[in-house]
This record gives sequence, C-alpha cells and structure tokens, in this order.
Amino acid sequence: MNKKEKKKAPAKVTKVLHPLSRKAKKLTLEGIRDIKKEKNATIRKKEQKPIKQLLDHLQEIIKKENKKTFTEYEISEIIDQYLLNKAPEEESKQITSRTNKSEYSKTLYNDEIKDFKTNGYALPDLTNSNYVKFLINWDGDMKYITQQTLPLKRFKYIEPKNEMETESESK
Repeated sequence: MNKKEKKKAPAKVTKVLHPLSRKAKKLTLEGIRDIKKEKNATIRKKEQKPIKQLLDHLQEIIKKENKKTFTEYEISEIIDQYLLNKAPEEESKQITSRTNKSEYSKTLYNDEIKDFKTNGYALPDLTNSNYVKFLINWDGDMKYITQQTLPLKRFKYIEPKNEMETESESK
C-alpha cells in the first residue's frame, strides 16, 4: 500500500437539512411557487388560444383586404366566415372513443353560432382605424393584448340582403 492512497481526503458530504428548519421550509415554498407559476402559465396559454386564433384570423383578413376601417356588415361576414372555418369536420368512420369529443365540439360550435346570432360576438372594434392599425402591426405576442390596447366590442349577426329583395325595394 502506498502512502498516497492512505492520505486521501474524505469526500465532501452535502449538508442535510433538518425537515423542520427554516431553510428547508424556504426551499419547499420556492419549489411550490415554481410549480404554481408553471401551472398558471399553461392555464393562461390554454385560455388565450381561442382569442389568439381569432386575432390571427382577423389580422390575415385585414392584411388581405387592405382597409382602414370596416362596416358592421363586413364585420358580421368576417365573424360568420371565422365560425365556418372553425366548424367541426364530419368523420365518416367514427371511433367510439372519439364520439364524445366530436359531439362536444359540435355542440360548442352550435352554441357559438346561436350566441353570435342572439347576443353578438366579442372582438376588437374594427370600425376604429387605430385598432385596425394595431392589428396590422401586431407581432402575435399575447402579452401586448389587454383591454386598454385592444378593447372588445360585441357585433351582432346581420342577415345578408338578397339581390332580389334589393331590386324589388329599389323599384
């Protein structure tokens, strides 16, 4: 045996905290806080997902139309188009486990349409040019969307006029 092998320093032992100590309590509270922050962030993202989809759709239409303001009739058409795009797709081969999901999505869609036709649909006021400009320049980050920067207004469903009705009215 070499003398060098005998004289090795013992490995450092990590300090073990007493479970009832102040430091242990502080560390556990920090861990719990981090878990709550992550949980709240995921909930917030889940809640903001439909709003973000709507704003992305509006932004796409605004850039395509290249208008400064929209009339209430045009906004009603935009909402109607958005709800049609959001409609659940019919599946010819339904698996029993997915039937509840498809029924739920159909009822949700029907409720949204009924709500739009009776109470109206809340979205940014596109009749104001400032909010239209804001949506054009928006980079897609939800942290800039607040009630002050982009207030929501309820727009009700406006029935499209038939061409025959407008011709008979003009005569």
